[in-house]
Amino acid sequence: MNKNTIKIIDFSLFRDSKIATPIIDSISNLFVYLIHQNNFEVAQKDTFLKVIVEKNLPMVDMAKQFAFNLINNFSDETRYEFSAIQIKEIGFENMLDNEELVDFVEMELVDPTTNFRKWEFGKFAVQHFSNGINTMEFEKIKGNDDFATKEFVESFASSLDSQATKLDDHEKLFLIVALRHKLSENNLNMATYDLMGSSVQRNLLGMSLRMDILKNSFRESLSLTIKNQNRKGPKR
Repeated sequence: MNKNTIKIIDFSLFRDSKIATPIIDSISNLFVYLIHQNNFEVAQKDTFLKVIVEKNLPMVDMAKQFAFNLINNFSDETRYEFSAIQIKEIGFENMLDNEELVDFVEMELVDPTTNFRKWEFGKFAVQHFSNGINTMEFEKIKGNDDFATKEFVESFASSLDSQATKLDDHEKLFLIVALRHKLSENNLNMATYDLMGSSVQRNLLGMSLRMDILKNSFRESLSLTIKNQNRKGPKR
């Protein structure tokens, strides 16, 4: 891939699309393993492999979806190389022993995601989280200038700190960025999304396991922040 020319990708495909194949699903699983493997001890890696394949964890599934979109936006040259790999009978349990395949996934999927597409991965993760929040509160803040303020975001952050369920710093930052993402109508700067990309890569499994906690914390803090804002009345 020519790194001097970066293709803009439309991340709108879904993995249950007719385009999906068992091989693409398996390579997406391998991608998730490779971007997160350095966060585990050697003895934990087999368990993580099993979790990737057998469990539908939210942020793990998000990463698979991201990989699926990258695969379906391969250049013609990369598709040709990929088709040669597809011809082979590959079981996921044997993928890590296939050096050619691992090198391909690292070069075409992992390297871009951890470098020049990291910001897209971060934005994709934040958008995925936001789409999973079913709350009428979003409609209340949409297009309302009283909520699109630094003060409102700071109040939201304070609400996160006051909750009974304590969040790690990276979790609080992710939720704050998710709110800013919504207030900005999905258009924060690249540096912010890049930071989220790094954080999610490091904490992929932990965030998946605590997803219900993160969603509840987000909803409760947003609701409380809106109530506090409404008590102050509209800006003059």
